[in-house]
Amino acid sequence: MADHNPGTSSSSKPTTARGVLPSLGAVIAEFALVCLLVALVPVTVYLDTAVLGDGVSEDSLTEHLHNTFLAIAAAIFMLGAYKHVGMRGYLTLVATLFACMFLREYDAALDRIQHGFWIYPALVTLAVGSFIVWRNRGTTLLPMLHHLQTRSATFVYIGVVLLLFFSRTFGTGSLWEAVMGAAYDPQVKTTVQEGTELLAYLLIAYGAVLSHLHGYGTQAALQERRI
Repeated sequence: MADHNPGTSSSSKPTTARGVLPSLGAVIAEFALVCLLVALVPVTVYLDTAVLGDGVSEDSLTEHLHNTFLAIAAAIFMLGAYKHVGMRGYLTLVATLFACMFLREYDAALDRIQHGFWIYPALVTLAVGSFIVWRNRGTTLLPMLHHLQTRSATFVYIGVVLLLFFSRTFGTGSLWEAVMGAAYDPQVKTTVQEGTELLAYLLIAYGAVLSHLHGYGTQAALQERRI
């Protein structure tokens, strides 16, 4: 008769210190999903330039997707701040950042009210968010560190790096003037920069969705307490 250890099962999933390992099927499925999402960037730019014919303008499909992905990210972190009291300071901080970025990206629509009007709702958002973060300052640092240990946070901060640093440097006019020489067209520079920003916003939104599904790093916090 075969021996069986109590409390174990042949169907149990392999685990690590960070939790249950994903199945190979789940890994392949996520890889395919990320590939499809990334392919959305050149497809969108192509639609704006070749099909719609307006280029990457303030009213283009690319810009609308910028706003959509930022709104998704901000809303998800706001929801997390509402649901997870023990992480409220950190999640409110991230939600405030993305909400202000959304208002800045949405400036073309808000300019219909008054030029530069976006700054007023952004300041109100910043003030309210800062107040909530201050009141919950004890739930800021550790939740941030726990979240940054997760794969979902990796998507978010790679997106932020692409947005704040890579897109700004790779999309500079002087770089593309040097590359294209006399054939330089500012629309090329704009298309490259806006397409890179779209990829960044997509990664941020995808990371936000994963963060919500995985509890914003609560698993990492539980593992730390067990140790």
